[in-house]
Amino acid sequence: MRIWFTITVTLSVAALVALVSRRLLFAGFAAALLIAFISVLSDVLMGTMSKSLHAYDFFFYLNWPTVTFLWSEYRSYLVVAAITLAFVGVLAVLVWRFDKTRCPRIAAGLALAAAVAAAAWLTAPAYAQRRPFQIFGPLHPISNFFLSWGETFRVLRDGRFIEASARTDLPAFAATPQCRLSGKPPPTIFLIHQESLMPPSLFPGLSYDHGLDPLFISDDQQQHRLRVETFGGASWLTDFSLLSGISSRSFGDMRPFLSVFMKNKLKATLPQVLETCGFKTMLFFPMDENFLALGEFYKTVGLATIFDRAAQRAPSDRERDRFYFTNALAAMEQQFKSSDQPLFVYVQTMAAHGPYNFKYAATEAVPGGGPETPADMDEFLRRMAMAKIDYDFLIAELKRRFPDRPLLIVRYGDHQPTATRSYFNVPDNFELNEETFPGAFVTYYAMAGLNYSVPPLPAHDPLDVAFLGTTMLEAAGIPLPDAYQERKRLMSICDGQYYGCKRGDEILSFHRRLINSGHIQEH
Repeated sequence: MRIWFTITVTLSVAALVALVSRRLLFAGFAAALLIAFISVLSDVLMGTMSKSLHAYDFFFYLNWPTVTFLWSEYRSYLVVAAITLAFVGVLAVLVWRFDKTRCPRIAAGLALAAAVAAAAWLTAPAYAQRRPFQIFGPLHPISNFFLSWGETFRVLRDGRFIEASARTDLPAFAATPQCRLSGKPPPTIFLIHQESLMPPSLFPGLSYDHGLDPLFISDDQQQHRLRVETFGGASWLTDFSLLSGISSRSFGDMRPFLSVFMKNKLKATLPQVLETCGFKTMLFFPMDENFLALGEFYKTVGLATIFDRAAQRAPSDRERDRFYFTNALAAMEQQFKSSDQPLFVYVQTMAAHGPYNFKYAATEAVPGGGPETPADMDEFLRRMAMAKIDYDFLIAELKRRFPDRPLLIVRYGDHQPTATRSYFNVPDNFELNEETFPGAFVTYYAMAGLNYSVPPLPAHDPLDVAFLGTTMLEAAGIPLPDAYQERKRLMSICDGQYYGCKRGDEILSFHRRLINSGHIQEH
């Protein structure tokens, strides 16, 4: 059905151009050009940002920070695109001039009506064959793009993004969270987004250096699995769910654009709650802060100071973890010279991210996989070994520089690496998704204390990333605001699962309460 849907939409475009121009050759050229444009642009987006083309992309990238980022980081693509457009424009003019065919408009109109009717009839079955969130896969880019126009139109028309109950009788949460600390001051929180890391023990047949295993153990000597919402890329989805306490999957197929949709529309986020408790918040970000408009989003959810690639003077966006840790340690020392204010230090790393077709830090002698390990997994294991070395460095430096200061170190893997795909026996023409391959969406989280005792962590296995912020607040001894108390209750009744909770009505009611409280602004 998807193929026939794509054909009928393409014929509709050709018929529309023929109706306007009366030129059959030019109409065919325009339709072929559209298909080529979608295919090429989808390939480019998949190679650079791990996503295929969506209709909303044409609105998403039309903001100055994103345009600035694209020009800075992908200038060669933009130059090639401009040259290609100029060439295609000249070719279109030539086709127009040399096309001597003339199509009666009544025939073109009838063809258009028939093609549109066929496309409309095929839309529902084609959409049913489209797996949820398949825009993150390389399959069917043309039909995915055509199908995405309907949801894009609805969002632009209604301004509504999140799944929620139509109403609820439950009371709204406090509009502004209040912090009522008692007893000892809270610890400084050092949160590490460990790019692409997951416990290799998740794959029993994998041959690897078991010296890596302690990297995934918390102070309770347990390994805690984390359920995330993307595979191989799109780290910002895990990031969003963690900071907002809301599953990105609750926003449907529009979730890749949350950094734009939800800018200035979220209250009582994790950083904002910490701010009310006296924390100074800072982010160490390996990319340009204009990447996907994330810098502006981070600021609106309460990350007051952002050290992006330029601010950290990073030679690349793929430095060793130690580079970012060193910058964070220096900022902490500077802050503590003038204040005892607790810090929320959020560090994102990049070294372990794919692709794995080259040897990262080739002079570093670290173990990879066993003799039969695929090349990409061998390289990933090398990078994981470096991540452990750099994490051990961080712990040693924290102990040396801040010997008496209470610290809570929280780490998590944002998604699995593409190197694990072959371990799920996924056919080449099949897309990984949460429903069919749940194991591909499991990483880990870990918590450790320095001069601080980490309380018992939840027994839910795995824990959804949307609940990780609540768990972190509790581990830091922060009194939970009422919305987070409700998250804790939902975590219990849903056994740690957010979007796929069997009590889905409770989740939808919770979203309605967030909207009613002003924690989520729909428009």
